[in-house]
Order: sequence, then structure tokens, then C-alpha cells
Amino acid sequence: MEAKQNLVIFFATLLIVATIGIEMASADSFCGLTINDLMTCKSAVSGPKPLPPSDKCCAALTKADLPCLCTFKNSPMLSSFKINSTLAMDLPSKCKLDSPNCPLN
Repeated sequence: MEAKQNLVIFFATLLIVATIGIEMASADSFCGLTINDLMTCKSAVSGPKPLPPSDKCCAALTKADLPCLCTFKNSPMLSSFKINSTLAMDLPSKCKLDSPNCPLN
């Protein structure tokens, strides 16, 4: 379950970064996902009434290097961008994906 949380947190962080226009070190891909891929999940992890993840969001998650995404599980950017960490943690299971085995820290 915590691995799912870490993955979703990472996705949410990347979505927010893309939204405010900050360029990533690798403009074409980050952990196997493009900025457009990440943006497809934004409505599922933020706001007072988040939507279920779309088919496009779940399809994007299937391309991700999930262990790579674990490195962002404790990112402080989530709260600063008003990302609901609970929703973020549930995203992989909502998309019926296996979660990576992220470290606890």
C-alpha cells in the first residue's frame, strides 16, 4: 500500500511541476513518462472533488518506471501544490496496476 502511495505522490508532484511551467532535466521523459502523460492524472489526485483516473491516465501509468517514481514518495511539493496524498497513493490500485516495492523511507 505504501508503495502505491509513493508512486502516486510522485506523479502528482510531476503534474504540478508541469502545470507551473518548470522544465525537468529530461524534457522528453521522466521515469518513462512525458509531461502530457502526467497531466492526464492531475484531476484524479487534486481538488476537493477529484475524478476517478481516466483511461488515459491509467494507460500513461502503465508506461512508467514505477521504481523510479518511488524516489519521490516523500516530496514536500505535494502539500504545497494541494495534492491529496491519499488519492495519490490509491491511483495505481484504481488503475489495476501492480505497485512497486518502494522503500519505507
